[in-house]
Order: sequence, then structure tokens, then C-alpha cells
Amino acid sequence: MKKTILVLSILATCSNLFGQSDVEPCYFDKYQRQNQLKVNEAEKIIKEEISKSKLYQKAMTSPVKVIPVVVHIIHNGGTENISDAQIQSQIDVLNEDFRKITGTNGDGNGVDTEIEFCLAKKTPNGECTNGIVRIQSTLSNHQTYQRSMLKQLTYWDNTRYLNMYVVKSINGSSGILGYSSFPGGPPDEDGIVVRHNYFGRIGTAASSIGRTTTHEIGHWFGLYHTFNGGCGVDTCADGDYVCDTPPAANPNFGCPTINSCSIDFPDVNDQIQNYLDYSDDNCKDMFTMGQKTRMHATLNTIRALIWNDTNLVFTGCDISFVSAPCNVVADFTANSQTICINNQILFTNKTLNGATSYQWYFPGGTPAISTSTNPTITYNALGTYSVKLVAYGGLGADSVEFTNYITVTTPPVGQALPYFEGFESFTFPSNGINIDNPDGGITWERDTVAVMYSGVAAAKINNLINTNYGQSDALLLPSFDFTTYTVTPYLFFKWAYAKSDPSYSDELIVLVSKDCGVNWTQVFYRTGTNLVTGPTQTTPYIPDATTIWKTANISLSTYSTYSNVRIKIVNVTDGGNNLYIDHINLGSNITGIEESETNISQFEVFPNPSNGLINIQYYLRQSEDLSIKIIDMLGKTVYENSYKNKMSGSNKDFINTELSSGVYNISIQAKSGMINKKLIIKK
Repeated sequence: MKKTILVLSILATCSNLFGQSDVEPCYFDKYQRQNQLKVNEAEKIIKEEISKSKLYQKAMTSPVKVIPVVVHIIHNGGTENISDAQIQSQIDVLNEDFRKITGTNGDGNGVDTEIEFCLAKKTPNGECTNGIVRIQSTLSNHQTYQRSMLKQLTYWDNTRYLNMYVVKSINGSSGILGYSSFPGGPPDEDGIVVRHNYFGRIGTAASSIGRTTTHEIGHWFGLYHTFNGGCGVDTCADGDYVCDTPPAANPNFGCPTINSCSIDFPDVNDQIQNYLDYSDDNCKDMFTMGQKTRMHATLNTIRALIWNDTNLVFTGCDISFVSAPCNVVADFTANSQTICINNQILFTNKTLNGATSYQWYFPGGTPAISTSTNPTITYNALGTYSVKLVAYGGLGADSVEFTNYITVTTPPVGQALPYFEGFESFTFPSNGINIDNPDGGITWERDTVAVMYSGVAAAKINNLINTNYGQSDALLLPSFDFTTYTVTPYLFFKWAYAKSDPSYSDELIVLVSKDCGVNWTQVFYRTGTNLVTGPTQTTPYIPDATTIWKTANISLSTYSTYSNVRIKIVNVTDGGNNLYIDHINLGSNITGIEESETNISQFEVFPNPSNGLINIQYYLRQSEDLSIKIIDMLGKTVYENSYKNKMSGSNKDFINTELSSGVYNISIQAKSGMINKKLIIKK
């Protein structure tokens, strides 16, 4: 047992890690903090199990525990849609590492953990499966706050399966390779997420040897980083709670020989070979006996159901199960089941087991038949409609039909502008506002304690006590008719916010829909220092002056020709502090200054007026997919060109059109937001 000679607290920080490229920054540590109460509960259970008599010996001699696995490939048609062979290579790596198989990279100085992994052969419905689910979605460009959204796409019972998610990216260019939940956390967030180019050791991960996934599954079993707590801790009772992992002052990178903590006893080098350090994959090759004990304590308690004999039979991972080639299993979802007439629905294919082609049937839709993987269908007539999908694979076909699945309604009449809401009414919400509170927890409320921008009340959400991290809560404004408004419409409001900790930051987002709420476009985004108006404080933030409130003034000119426009003001919680909204005004440009919260800036169009030969230039803060559109005064798109992964920095494009003389809007639209200008064509 290590003993502390000096009480010292040296914490590994995240800030320096995010500046590195392709490392494993400490997102797990943030996740741990975000779910601290549940982590503490889990820790108590694990420690109690470890403290039982002879558990150490029990872990040494326990029968091999098999973990059924389902791998969800979240892709958008790119190289991130990795092969079955690459997926299998990752399962092979896990078994080599956790079983310390002789002659493999996992055969180091550690122990055989007696844990194995099996790609599931039965779905939760008892259907045949290869343990792989493929979903096409833009969520492949994954943000950690979207972890619940990711798992809403596809999720299997976490008491029966270890859910692994493979994505294109995590938090953009942050350098995060993967992350994991901790035992005992929210079921709908349970599992691990890994970038495709670090999942396995072939294909897109040819430069990797699969240890990112080994590392993350260690967390899933209840292991902390070996450097948790830094130097000066008794790691049996603190740090990573494992006696036989030497303390480390900080995470290690590369393959150094280093003794970063000289006050531990016995004084030994950092264990860079341990899978729970940040050292390079090629120098990792071990779990310790103490880590094995801790993992089995988790499996004997919190995760006891997943490896029992009954579940192995249920998932097809029992030794007696004979796997046969699987037929396809047709399935799909839609981004909305209720839409307004003349609007579109995106259908997402969720067919299992590698279909080779598809046939869709959309009675009442346009087109009525489609062979696309994920078709977009327009409904131009009122009514209720069925949808059918036939999926074809190597062993034949399978079909699924949902009757009365799509309802097409008349759009509600949008109210005229201008619109104002200052939350002065005792009734909350009022003036046509609704609250979207998906988790049924902490959400927007009326507040009269703060010093408001105007009046005596504002809308507030208490992120300080909101532990459902990543959850969004929205103020949903009523429908508006912009067509009768004679000037460019703007959304104006005031906000006030402070952090509770420099590393925690909530998010403020504005989304707009022109199709009755089926699809939403981001037009405003603030987080971090761009969101704060007051000093960081651990106590509830209460604005104390009218002057500290910040202003949003967002042009909505793109929507001028639409009669049913919906707007959401969204808070995404990160456990920060109170966020206030006041003085919502939808109408003309109050300040004369346009707020542009988008990745796109420095948008120029020339010559303007033009004869149809148009040059545009713009600047992107970061690379992303975008489209350039020209829209006439009736709201019809008369020109559109889409670009995949447009490079960051300065961009120039040339447009040659045959447009008639008149006034148009030209816009650049992306997921991050949009920017537009008036375009005049003179022939």
C-alpha cells in the first residue's frame, strides 16, 4: 500500500490537454464531475464490494465474464462508415488486452482480467444480428453535450449490451478521441463514444492499435485515470482508488521513463504502460491486479446483469449459440410525424444487418416511391399516411410498414409583427410562449429578484442546480407571419449570465423554423466568455444592474417571405449558473447593429447590382458543410449549390446564373448558422 509522506493536492488540469493534437483530453474527468452524485453512489457500491472478505482472491479466480457488445456506427456517408472487418479488429484488440493473450500487444506485465467481449448475435427483439447498427446522421460530427441525442438515434438496453458508438469527430478539432460513461450513470447516456479513426487497427484506424477503446471501457468498468488526484495521495483511498498503480503528477504523453511523484512509498516510476494513462498506444500493455479487482467489483454489483448466463443466451453470446448469416431487418424513423402541408420529412433508415438496396413507398408523398437510403419526402395534401420500407440483403428481403404514420395539417395562422414579451405578467409563460422541457426537470421560470434590464421580471433557468448536463430547455415563441411586415424582421432580446466555475459553461442558442417546427436552423450561439455578463461565482448569480445585460439583435431577413415562422430560445445546461432572458422584441432593428453569431463572416457580393455573373467571398472560422442559395421575393429557391467540408479561412466562389432582373436574397447556410445579403440583378 502506498503511503503519503506529505499531504499535497496536485490536480491534473484539462486546459493544457486541449491544446494538444490527437491526444486523449480529460473529457472523462469532466463527465465524472457532471455526474458527481451518481459517481459517488457508484463509488460507494464498488468500495463496499471490494471490502468484502476474500474479494481479492475471488477476482483472481473468478470465471471469465463475457460482455455482449453492440457497435452503433453513426455516419454521414463518409469514411467514418467503417467496415465490419475494422469493427471486428477492435473486438479482437479488446480481448487481447483484457485477456493478456500471449503473443499480442496486450501481453505485458499486467494480469489477465478474465473479461471478454462478444459482438451480440441477437437483437433486443430476438432477431438475428451481427452486433452492428449503422445510422446515417449529421450527429456523426458529435458534440459531447449531444450524448443523449446521439443515443436517441439508436440504443439497446444497457443492462444487456455494452453500447459502443463510432463517430466522425468529437467536439470538432478538440483532440478528444473518445469518452465513456461511468457505472451507475443515466441509462440513456451509458456506453462509450470513439472516433472512427481510433476504433480498431485497420481501415481508417490503420495508424492506431485500438487502445483508445480499451482505455474508455476501463472507465465503463469503474476505473479512473492513473493520474487521478496527482501526487501526495494514498491511492488505495484516494486518487484512482487502486493500490498497485503508482501516483502520477499529470497524464503522460509519448512513452517516457519518468517518476513524476517522488513522495510515494515505495518510490517507483509512473506506470506509463497502464491502459488508463494517456501515453501512446504502443507503450500501453497492462491492467494491474488492483484494477482487475475493481472491474470485477463493478461487474458483481452495478453491471451484474450484463454477463450472467441468462443474458448471454438472450444476446446470443453463450458458448452454445451457433451463429448463422443474418437476414436484413427493416426499420426506420422520421424526424417528424406531424407536419404542415407542403413541407418535408427526412426518413432515417435503421435497417440491420447490411442491406444492399431499399424500396420505399410513400402514399400521398412526393416522390411516392424512392430507392434512397434516407429519403426526404414532401407532402402536398392534408391527411394521414402510411409509410412502407422494403430492405434487400444477401439472404432475401424484409419489410416494415407503419400505418397512419404521417399526419399533414394546415399550418396555424402566424400572428403579425411586432411582438414583445418582458415577462411582466404574473402568468408564466404567457403571450403565446410555451416551454419545451424534455426531461421534465429544472426549466425556465419567472424571476423577480434580479435587477432586470426593464420592468421587474425576467425568465430565468437555474443551471447551478441542473445536473442533467447536456439537456436543452427552450422558450418556444408563438408562430409568426413575416409576410405582412414591411421592413426586415429582427429578433432583439437581453440576457445576463455568469459561470460557477471557469471550466463550466452553459449555452444559449436561438433556432428558427420555417416548416412548422420540423427542421430548425441555428441563427445565434453563445457560450464561454461570449456568454458571461457577470463574475464567476459559486453562489447563484443575480444581476445587480441594468447595465450588465448583453444584447442580441439578429436579422431574420431570410424568413421575410414565410407566414409560419417559429423561434426557440434554448438553454443547454453544463452546471454553470443562472441564465436570464428579458425584453424579447420581434420586429424592426432596434439598435441599428446586426448580431451575427455564425461560423461565417466577412460576406461580400460583387458586383451588386449584377448581370447574373456573381462573385462572392466569405470567411469561415472552421471547416464545415454549407450551401449557397439565391431566393426570390416569393421565397422560391432559384439557385443552390452545396459544398462538402468547405475549408476554413477565406473562400471565394463564382456563380453564373440566368436570373431575371429583380431583387433577391443570396445566403450562405450551414449548421452553425447563416448569413445573407440583398442581391440585385439588372439585365
